[in-house]
Amino acid sequence: MSSLDESLRRILTVEGVRAAAVIDVATGMVVRSAGEENASLPAAAASMADEARAARAAQGPDQPGGELDGIVLFTVGRMHLTRILRSRPGEGLLLFIDLDRSLANMALASVRVGKMALAVLA
Repeated sequence: MSSLDESLRRILTVEGVRAAAVIDVATGMVVRSAGEENASLPAAAASMADEARAARAAQGPDQPGGELDGIVLFTVGRMHLTRILRSRPGEGLLLFIDLDRSLANMALASVRVGKMALAVLA
């Protein structure tokens, strides 16, 4: 098992996490995923990649607050937490987390996933 697979499986231990995936920002394609099989994952991945590209484009170099770190999306039954993975300049990868809204504590999940995200590309 690769370290990427292992990192994604560790993220699945966070309460409420249904699936975790690494997404290529440029194409919106799922690079690797773990957790519940979901037919809507490719569409959600592409949508979050679009959001990340749009947010980066809207964020000029002189914007206060720094670089884009993540995106959170709430639906009636789910929460999507997306973190920007920084490994090398020019690489555009997202860590996409699908959470069950009735089971997850968004603040706690965000903190735990944020700490685990550092190891995803290690």
